[in-house]
Amino acid sequence: MLEARPDDVVMHYSRNALRGWSRVLAPAFDGPPPFDIATRPWSADGRLLRVDIQALEIPIALADIPVELRTDRDDTSWPFSKNGAVKQVYLSEVSGDLADWLLDEVGLRVDAAQVPSWPVDIEAATGFDYRGDRQVVVNVRGEQTRLRRRLFGSELLATCALCARDLPVSLLVTAHIKRRADTTNTERSREDIVMAACSLGCDSMFELGYVTVARDGTIEKGPRRTPMTVDLELAVEAIVGRTCGAWSSSTERYFAYHRRWQKAAARRYGLG
Repeated sequence: MLEARPDDVVMHYSRNALRGWSRVLAPAFDGPPPFDIATRPWSADGRLLRVDIQALEIPIALADIPVELRTDRDDTSWPFSKNGAVKQVYLSEVSGDLADWLLDEVGLRVDAAQVPSWPVDIEAATGFDYRGDRQVVVNVRGEQTRLRRRLFGSELLATCALCARDLPVSLLVTAHIKRRADTTNTERSREDIVMAACSLGCDSMFELGYVTVARDGTIEKGPRRTPMTVDLELAVEAIVGRTCGAWSSSTERYFAYHRRWQKAAARRYGLG
């Protein structure tokens, strides 16, 4: 624990699965336990490491971690035994291919060619009074990395399900067909709940209800018509009449939900 440094990533394992990850906030120090119940085990003063933890919506089961990565090393500092079982330890350093795999799985590492933004230019000048960054807490979509991997794998190019343009995957979004806020945990783990939609406009036009997918898979104008501009109308017309590449008899129920929700939203907010 004394070797942990701020911004180090910690993976949290419990009950046969990785259930979260965190970043170290400060070096470890000696102090009281972070709970008030004196009857709990380890209630005496000890070593404390403060972290900012994020729970995974879909835990990563031990069996899902490739056994060849678990058995890559065989020494006392490695968290797995020579047969791939988890050792009874508190904190172990993970490196190499296993570290890369874990970072991929929780969404903390992606192929640079798939990143939808340019690296930060540290030499860029600012024209305003910069007052420092603000620390915020965000929720991470725990299933997003796995769904994106299933859509694109290691490919650098893929096709938008709406406009059918072949694009770099950095310009494609893992778009939920049924509103993610309304999905169940079971639905969130399904591959057919999402489709590839480009950030050139298709993702936003679908999400905002400017276009929907009919029950036969044909892209049609959605119930949202306001606000509308000539340029937006041209963008909508460019994909209306196409067949959605993600539509099938099994995904129709998600597209049907999208149609119903968008019609209700357009009525509620007077956007039709």
